[in-house]
Amino acid sequence: MRSALIAVAVAAAVAVALGLGLGMLAPAALEAGPEPTPNELLQKEADRHFKSGVALYRDAKYADALAEFERAYEIAPHPLVLFNIAECHRELLHYADAVTSYRQFLLDGKARVPAARLATAQAELDALLTLIARVTVTVTPADQDAVLLLDGTELDRPAMPLILPPGEHRLIARAAGRRDATRTLQLRAGDSLAVRLELGELPRIAVERVVTAPAARALALDAGFGMNLRRLGKTFAPSLGLGAAIGSRFGVGVDFVLVAYAVVPSVRLRVLGDALSLHLVAAVPIAFSSDPMSGSFVTLAGGLAVRYRATPRLAFRLESYVSFAGKDQDTAVPTFLGGELWF
Repeated sequence: MRSALIAVAVAAAVAVALGLGLGMLAPAALEAGPEPTPNELLQKEADRHFKSGVALYRDAKYADALAEFERAYEIAPHPLVLFNIAECHRELLHYADAVTSYRQFLLDGKARVPAARLATAQAELDALLTLIARVTVTVTPADQDAVLLLDGTELDRPAMPLILPPGEHRLIARAAGRRDATRTLQLRAGDSLAVRLELGELPRIAVERVVTAPAARALALDAGFGMNLRRLGKTFAPSLGLGAAIGSRFGVGVDFVLVAYAVVPSVRLRVLGDALSLHLVAAVPIAFSSDPMSGSFVTLAGGLAVRYRATPRLAFRLESYVSFAGKDQDTAVPTFLGGELWF
């Protein structure tokens, strides 16, 4: 490898000497010579960095030599400099960069450098490939904008296959909205592997939708008509009432029949329905009479009620039950029809 570098350096020195010899043949009138062109100045700068790189390489200062060769190639990109760059990378164990530089030299050097030099580079590359492992990574799903991390370092648009030294390596594929795909590899010299990293779906977190029910209406004012279905023509009278809900199934209330001077406390139990519901009713009708002949009385009653809630605040009620106040008062069927306003 060092002999190859020396040969490259000698070739560069011959070119410089040839240039000097041609200068000596110039006419005496042109001894001062014209001012160097910008390209000639750049070439001299590239030659200076190249010669410095050769000297540093001979002293085994490979990192410094690499910097000088890269600067020379940046100024004047000649294929021969690529060969020296590849040699420095190899000495520094930068295997991936060395393989890239050798391959670029073989590509750019065709018809530009001697065939022997190309053969040397190919032999160096073949020998290097026996020391490293090659890993081709495929990330699926392919439509994901995934990044690839190698041993904790993100790779910027990596070319495949990856050139890796033997040993343990950790590959991670990562994409937004997906679970990382991870693979740990134990590589040996000369390995050539194809690795597939499949990005998983993140678990869907069920978001429980909490529906806040409107506050239950607990108190009601009602207005309507009270009547005795057995004496409908004579007992039809306006009524007012108060109601209260106890939980979702029970309620209590009291109705006042204005003309008949009756008060009907009641208890209701919802047995069926919601907006349209059926209730069992137990009541204690109390009649106050201004007629001394009829007198006042208290009785028990039971029956059914139907309620329709048009809105959370407005409801309509039809309620009817049977009571027996004794043979003097006979059987009555108190019934109330009206609306309720809930608060």
